[in-house]
This record gives sequence, C-alpha cells and structure tokens, in this order.
Amino acid sequence: MSSFLGIGSKRGAYVALAVLTSVWGANWVMMKLALEGADPVVFNVQRTWVAIAVLFVAMAAMRAPLAPQATWTAIVVTGFFQTTVNLGATTVAVAGGGAGRTSVLVFTMPFWTLVIARIVLGERVRGLQWLAVACAFAGLVLVVAPWDWRGDLAPKLWATLSGLGWAAGTVATKHFQREHPTDPQNFIAWQMLVGVLPLTLLPFAFDLAPTRWSVAQVALLFYSGAISTAFGFLLWIAVLKHLPAGTASLNIFAVPPIALLSSMAVFGERLTGNEWAGIALIGAGLAILAAIAWRASRRGAGAELAPAPLEGG
Repeated sequence: MSSFLGIGSKRGAYVALAVLTSVWGANWVMMKLALEGADPVVFNVQRTWVAIAVLFVAMAAMRAPLAPQATWTAIVVTGFFQTTVNLGATTVAVAGGGAGRTSVLVFTMPFWTLVIARIVLGERVRGLQWLAVACAFAGLVLVVAPWDWRGDLAPKLWATLSGLGWAAGTVATKHFQREHPTDPQNFIAWQMLVGVLPLTLLPFAFDLAPTRWSVAQVALLFYSGAISTAFGFLLWIAVLKHLPAGTASLNIFAVPPIALLSSMAVFGERLTGNEWAGIALIGAGLAILAAIAWRASRRGAGAELAPAPLEGG
C-alpha cells in the first residue's frame, strides 16, 4: 500500500500525514459548499458510493481480494455505526449548522470511544483519561447548550450523534478485528457498502430535492468522496506502515481547528462566548489524550487512541 502511494520512508509518512490532516480539515468546508446544491441525505449517499467505488478499484489495482473477508455480523454492525449513523448524521449536521462547530462536536469521538470501550471491551479509563473525559463533557454541554431550545440545537445534536456513531464503529472494529483480523481496506470498503444501503433507499422513500449539478458540484463531490474519504483512508493505512499508531492518531486533533478556521474564513462563522469556552474545554481534553498517546509512543507502548478508518466527516 505504501509503495502504491509512493510513501517509502518515515519522512515521507510525516509529509503524507500533514497532507492527510489538511485534506480532512478542508473537507468540512467542501461539504458545506456542496450542500448548497444538494439535499444532505442525497449528497451523503452520492459521496459514499463514490468512496466505495474508489476503494474497490484500488483493491482491484493492487490485486487484493475483493470478496468480504470479515464475518457478515462484523460488516453489518460496523457499517451501521460507522457509515449509516456517523456519515449520515455528519452531513445533516453540516447542512444545518456551521462547518467548524460541527467538526468540533463530531471530534468528541475519542471521548465517547473511551466510554463505549469501557462498556463493550472492558477497557478501563485510567488516570488523566478521566480528566480528559470530564473536560470534553463540560465543553460539550457548553457548545450544545441544551437549556437553549432555540436556534441551531438540532444540528448540534446531529453532530454529537455522529461522534457517538463514529466511536461505536471504532469500538466495533476493534472488537471484531480481535476475533478475526482482516485486511483493513477490504473491511472498510464492505462496511461502507452495507452501511450506505439503508441511506440509499431514503431518496426513493421521501420526496427529496434533486441535486443541482454543475462543474463545481461535481468537483466538490469528487473531493469529499474520492479524495477525503477514499484516498484519505488509503493514505492513512500507508502512513501506519511507517509510523506508530499512537503517533499517527494524533493527526485527528488538528482537524477541528483547521475546519473551524476555514469555516470562519469562508463562511464568516462566528461562535458565542459559551461555544468558545466549550471548544476550549474540548480542546484541553484532546490535548490531554494527545499527551498520553505521545508519552506512550515514546515509551514504545504503541498507544492507539482510536483507529481512524474514516475522517469522521
């Protein structure tokens, strides 16, 4: 995979990681622009099928097995959380709210992962991880502001649901890979294919607005589906060939700031005082987890915060 993408050294992997972080950060603004010409449900179906096509073409080009290697239980369960819930809720959230604010709420995923992994996998939350979870929860409350039922509460709840779905999909992936390790590209392609099927039926069941096609709309769809989701995943797997998982996973913490700054520049997105305070608390929690992962990587423990099979958007 790494040779397929031209990554042949640790230095090249760091360059690829920087590119990947920028691509994922910019994707939030790209999605927001694309949703000006498409229904969020329809666009999500379109970009997911584009990503699936690219992944299967890449597997065929590398002469990798195309048939599913994981069990159907693993594919269906992971696909539901990772694709149906996560990607579906993300797109709806971006359509109704600011791209930057949405990205921050979706990227509460590492905290939900800690909680869900405690319940499902029996992994204990230890030491400073509790402080990180507490910071994130307090920040989430401030950003969502459940006491204020006016304004854009619904998009915030959709974004939070996306983070939950992403976390549940991550834990499911870890659980099933423990039982029956499979090629990650094969697994992600098949779980995306199965997960998008229920969403694909929605445009036929409801009267959703058709996409207003243009050259710009096609370009935005290509970026979100082919580059950010499919190519981003392939690049992530290639990076992991040269960098420890704990070190590579730290890239996810740079995505929300890039998305927020990009959204402020492009759309003039502005946050309230409570939202800034909440984002600062979420950022503090992410920084704590980053420090834990960095320290573990330095000790050779190979800390794995959370595999990032998709960009969370």
